[in-house]
Amino acid sequence: MVAIKKSDAEKFLAAPPAAVFLFLLHGADAGLVRESALRIVARRVDDRHDPFQYIELSGDTIAGDPLTLVDEANTIPMFGGRRAILVDTTAKSIAPAIEMLLAAPPQDCAIIVTAGALRKDAPLRKLCEGAKSAAAIDCAPDSEADVRALIDKSLAEAGLAIAPEARALLQEALGEDRMMSRAELQKLALYMHGRDEIEAADVATIVAHASTLATDAATLDAFSGEMRAAGADFDDALAKGADPTQMIANALRYALSLHRGRIAGGAMTVKRGGFFSAPDRIIETHLKLWSAQRLLAIVETLRAAQTRARAHADMAPVEAARALMNIARTAGRGQGR
Repeated sequence: MVAIKKSDAEKFLAAPPAAVFLFLLHGADAGLVRESALRIVARRVDDRHDPFQYIELSGDTIAGDPLTLVDEANTIPMFGGRRAILVDTTAKSIAPAIEMLLAAPPQDCAIIVTAGALRKDAPLRKLCEGAKSAAAIDCAPDSEADVRALIDKSLAEAGLAIAPEARALLQEALGEDRMMSRAELQKLALYMHGRDEIEAADVATIVAHASTLATDAATLDAFSGEMRAAGADFDDALAKGADPTQMIANALRYALSLHRGRIAGGAMTVKRGGFFSAPDRIIETHLKLWSAQRLLAIVETLRAAQTRARAHADMAPVEAARALMNIARTAGRGQGR
């Protein structure tokens, strides 16, 4: 099956071909990757909350034992019917397991694999793009037009109008991650209960914290290589009720924004990712300190930490602290250059 470009993804996701059992969702927008994956799951099983119909597996587990995925894919549900398995990849390769499945496709089981941005020559991407029973869907970050459409649709569903200044601010705050954008729009709609038109002050009050990463002391210190300051700020944030899993997600968004800024446009591109309140001097310092290659490495580290934190909530604070210290250590050693 040929690769599915982002422009064709919506049509494909609305009606995934029956002949395809293996789906690779890849791209820098982790939220869009996850949202797209769950759309496919919804098309292939009746109830994804039923553990007999749907399960999620870690890429690390499959990399350690490829037969784990093969066995799960060929498991017959206790009460019959279809089955779906979502695999969240990490830095470790799951290509051997995918090759076995492509050689002997399972019956009535969809395999949905999620990954970060993959090069065209990445083994996993080449496998899925070259197989007739597989598809690779590009989940590139939302364009300005995509964000506008998302805002329009969300506000229309909520019956809300929006002032021009508020729209401009909202447009700047969203777009780096599809699921985070949806969450911010939902919170804004709840905040507006009983009122009809959104003003700039409403966006600043509710959605501006979508860019708190830009002013979050722990994250900024970490990317600056200030390990001690980052640790102190992290402890302070937890004491004030910060969600450690969200702190990892924010660090991930910032790393992705910096990567995009390195490739296309500098500080203004980073601000477009939702960090419009971040001081230019700090963003410029980080853009000089961190190379695109090192940012991609940190992105993968943060994705892995995010996966572990979601799977084991009790360990989320440890995962968040470790992730921030890893960022600070990398920057402090000058490896970001």
